[in-house]
Amino acid sequence: MDSFTINKVAGAILGTFLLLFVINMVSEQIFPETESHGAVNAQAEAPAEGTESAASTDAPATAELSLVAALAAGNADNGSKVFKKCVACHAVDAAAGNKIGPNLHDIVGRKVASAAGFGYSPAMTGHGGEWTDANLDKYLTNPKAAIPGNKMAFAGLKKQADRADVILYLRANSPKAPPLPKK
Repeated sequence: MDSFTINKVAGAILGTFLLLFVINMVSEQIFPETESHGAVNAQAEAPAEGTESAASTDAPATAELSLVAALAAGNADNGSKVFKKCVACHAVDAAAGNKIGPNLHDIVGRKVASAAGFGYSPAMTGHGGEWTDANLDKYLTNPKAAIPGNKMAFAGLKKQADRADVILYLRANSPKAPPLPKK
């Protein structure tokens, strides 16, 4: 095989993976997950006929819980499932190293843009601060809006329950993380 044929085959394979990735992202937007995340989604779900819901009397159906309440109601095991959207670019195992994105082991409490050996964008290196629960929540909601100009090509996690679960999963993989906030 000559190099032109090899390039065509490689291009076709890469193009196929890119197309599948785009289809997956579009389908997630069209067909959102309906899996329940306990109390965090209770406000958004309609109560079964003939039952009462405490959430319906306390707040509007679209209101989100505070981050502290969402973390208290969250589940790191669910977070590991949601994190599967991230594994193409990130790892959380300490020994895994960086991928397309930085390794996220011990990210909670770590300075922004501080993973050893990863080439961050100028937007990330110039941002400063550290990855607190609140900063992770804001970033995971919409990475491009949270830090304009960063290289992360992910639309974000729109459901607060998903973000809280992922933060708890990242905390489970962050031995140096500060304690969860009380209020």
